[in-house]
Amino acid sequence: MLTPQSCPQELKHQDCTLAKQFSLLVWNVYKKNQNVLFQEKLKKLLLDKPSDFLLFQEVKYPKAKFFHLEDYSYVLASNMETKKQIYGVLTASKACFESITCNLTKGKELGIATHKSFLISQHPLRNGQSLYIINIHAINFVSSKKFEDEMQAFKKILLNYKGPMIVVGDFNNWNKKRVSILKTFQNELGLSKAEPENLHFVKHVFNKPLDHIFYRGLDLLKAEAIHIKNASDHNPLYARFQIQELKD
Repeated sequence: MLTPQSCPQELKHQDCTLAKQFSLLVWNVYKKNQNVLFQEKLKKLLLDKPSDFLLFQEVKYPKAKFFHLEDYSYVLASNMETKKQIYGVLTASKACFESITCNLTKGKELGIATHKSFLISQHPLRNGQSLYIINIHAINFVSSKKFEDEMQAFKKILLNYKGPMIVVGDFNNWNKKRVSILKTFQNELGLSKAEPENLHFVKHVFNKPLDHIFYRGLDLLKAEAIHIKNASDHNPLYARFQIQELKD
């Protein structure tokens, strides 16, 4: 395992802005995204749930093989890099990336293993505002105190961003203490939680759902968890939002 040095990206929608209503798909893909079976299931899913954003965790990015997401621009914030592969969180969009910030957790899992990564992207809206999308795979295999320290550091970064915001990912909040820390994080950033239909399809550990969508400054139209067999150890979350009109 090597310290990540890359932030692979392909930006081909820089003249595109989001419509008033837009949708997103959140999924920990368990490093399966290069598998033919996964790609077939994703293609079928997107026919049923067209999405303006794909927000993936645990993406596997091959260095020596062409990486392609049809009809999407993308950025990957890596948390681990080997001679042949890069791994991390990936944000793909059919809209312009106005700015991109790739980050790593301060600590490493188990103290000696790997960091986790999170990605902040800025996307212009037609009302003159910017939408901030934050894609995170929260640190695991550390004490609750270190988990809290990481979430506090993450929160301090996000406090610098004003306006509409969506924070998504696998938060690894698998015990009561971590759930409480995440709730505090949500409240201090003024975020609402999108409660998905079919909550039982969301990945649970110790009866705690791990994957979440938080938002502010937007109207939530729909949120649901979708059961996909044999693609990942997590199921995807789908949500649709509407941009709020600015008040005079």
